[in-house]
Amino acid sequence: MTGLQTIKRQVLPLLKGAPIIAIVFILALLIAQKTILYTPNTYQTIARIKLDDQKFGFSNTNLYEDFDLFTTENKIQAEAAVLKSTLLLGMALDSLDFSHSLYRKGRVKNTMLYQDSPINVETFFSNQSLMDKDYFIQVLSDSTYRLVNEEGDYSGYESHPFGTPTEITGGSINVTRNDSLIHMRELQLTGQYVLHVFSREGLIDDVSSRLDVVELDKDMPIIRVVYKDQHPQKVADLANTLCRTYIDDYVSIKSQAARQTEGFIDRKIEEVQLALNKAEIELEQYKAVHGVVNTRQETETGLRQISNLEVQLFNLEMNEKAIIELEAYIDSGDYFNETAINFGFGDLLMTELVKKLKLWQDERIDLLMKYTEDSERVRAVDQKIAELKGYIREAIARNKAEIITKRSEIEMTVADASRQFEGLSTREKELRILERNFHLQEQVYNFLSQKRIEASIAGSANLAFHRIIQEATVPREPVAPNGTLITFVSGLLGLLIGIGFILGRQYALARVANRQDLEKNSDLPIAGLVRSGNDSGDFHSIAKNLQIKGFLEPQSIVAISSTSRGEGKSYIAEHLASHLQKSGLRVALVKMTAGSDALAPAADSLESFLNNPVESDELIVLQQSRPTGLDWSDKMDALRVLVDVVIIDAQATAISMEGIEALKLATVSLYVIRANKTSLDHVTQADRVKDEYNLVNVMLLLNDAHKASNHSGAFVGTRFQQAGSGSGLKLRLTNYLNTYLR
Repeated sequence: MTGLQTIKRQVLPLLKGAPIIAIVFILALLIAQKTILYTPNTYQTIARIKLDDQKFGFSNTNLYEDFDLFTTENKIQAEAAVLKSTLLLGMALDSLDFSHSLYRKGRVKNTMLYQDSPINVETFFSNQSLMDKDYFIQVLSDSTYRLVNEEGDYSGYESHPFGTPTEITGGSINVTRNDSLIHMRELQLTGQYVLHVFSREGLIDDVSSRLDVVELDKDMPIIRVVYKDQHPQKVADLANTLCRTYIDDYVSIKSQAARQTEGFIDRKIEEVQLALNKAEIELEQYKAVHGVVNTRQETETGLRQISNLEVQLFNLEMNEKAIIELEAYIDSGDYFNETAINFGFGDLLMTELVKKLKLWQDERIDLLMKYTEDSERVRAVDQKIAELKGYIREAIARNKAEIITKRSEIEMTVADASRQFEGLSTREKELRILERNFHLQEQVYNFLSQKRIEASIAGSANLAFHRIIQEATVPREPVAPNGTLITFVSGLLGLLIGIGFILGRQYALARVANRQDLEKNSDLPIAGLVRSGNDSGDFHSIAKNLQIKGFLEPQSIVAISSTSRGEGKSYIAEHLASHLQKSGLRVALVKMTAGSDALAPAADSLESFLNNPVESDELIVLQQSRPTGLDWSDKMDALRVLVDVVIIDAQATAISMEGIEALKLATVSLYVIRANKTSLDHVTQADRVKDEYNLVNVMLLLNDAHKASNHSGAFVGTRFQQAGSGSGLKLRLTNYLNTYLR
């Protein structure tokens, strides 16, 4: 029960301050609603692209396995970077009309107009400084408009009919009616509009800041394209156009690379075909001259080995040529800004390094749009490009050395294999050599012809195995502002602020609230308390407490005082005296005043009463001005003989010494502390007065205590009230509200 009572006492200030909390809560909700109303809406759409997986994807089938012969394995993060690159964004924006952003100006927020604008705006700027700025247009009527500034002032600008350009320094702005849309939909034409004109770089930066391209998972070849803006149709158009541009660019680059490869193979085929024709003629002439029909079977294996070695030598020559072309490409510094690499060889590491070099070069171009060449970020990218070029050059040198070594080894192997023919006749040896050359050229020709067919198929088949698996749709609801979240957070903050204000106010004021505050700050006993609206019961409890403790014996003096004015000591004295008189005791209430203070007409002076005592069963109310002589004690002794109990309404101890003198004469002293008014510092005043003046039987009395407290203040709850709360739910609820909130 102790824990529950502690919780109740802690909650009481919040219950009393519930109206303030409710007001703050409602204000917070109103602010939230205004915030939602005046914040521009932000719409979001999502598109997804599935990248082709050459190991397990659709292109791995037998029919299409060579379509992407000259591409490497997809790197998901690299493709995501390409999708968000400046080059691809620029290509996508070239097909969209995003260079102008038009808003209808409101008193608090502006509303974006995209394809639902009643006016069309065209700009003709010759000065680049006019870009990336806002221009304000005021439509005056169905036929005229004019330019204004942000404050609505049109000084320097005249009104023009629609279709007539307004000349400004460095360009002009022309506004026309969108008649087709106006007739289709009843749109308001007049009003103020805000036009933002983008430069190409500014538009790319603006779109890039709203665009988010991420991979769903590092092991899942799916890229998610997320775009946010203030118009639902605009976000869907951008996301879909960007995805289609990515697919089209992929097909275009693949086809272009395949056609370049096809041309390279055609040139090689012409060279090999000439060599093949020459070898064929020489073989036929040799057979015709020497009458050779067939060669011996024993030399077939050796010739096949030599033929394979010759093929390897040819492949080494092709690789060497590719390395030489790559070296020239690195030395030229042209990192294929517009197209993919038009040569290749079997070293995948080299291909990846070249692609990485191009990515760093693109990163440098993007940085130069924002920074100078002397900036730290540009120099860091330059350093990485230099390091990568050095690594590529080192790899090229190492590969050239390896090719020379392999060529020497193969030539030595060919020489060793050729020695097996030294014991044969010259005629057979020469025949085998001619046949070997012929088959070698034939194999090379067949190999190049097959690769040409594959390259031709790859170049002619305009297929993209990357595909859009989710197109961006026009969002119906905005993602921001989040009305539910803002309302919830605002309501929660309103509750916290209201509760914090109540608790902070209680802590800052540091006033007595309940019996526990008295017990913490004073060692004096507590005579009881007076609750709000429960006078008779509370004074009965106080009187019983004093009677049980033996302080209401005949000829007792009860002095009632406080630290300062306004704590209810006079109220306590009058009601306690009235209660004791009604209980059958003869009671005299002595009210101490400061000299000329006037009392009620029914009050007689103490000195007059002592000189002419009156026998009466009514409450005797007496007046005593501030004592100036030393006969105050004698008067009290004379008065206590005439009545059963003398109650002194003493002056506050912090204001007058006469109050302390009254406490000194009393049989029992009641020191009044008023709840929610008396500071905690004043509680210790009673202890100081008692100790300093050796007072006896000083007790504290809590005035204006919460009505849910019991007669001693030790417990809190409606069941401790004297009046029952009823048995019905409505009566119980009414009782709780009346108890805690009033």
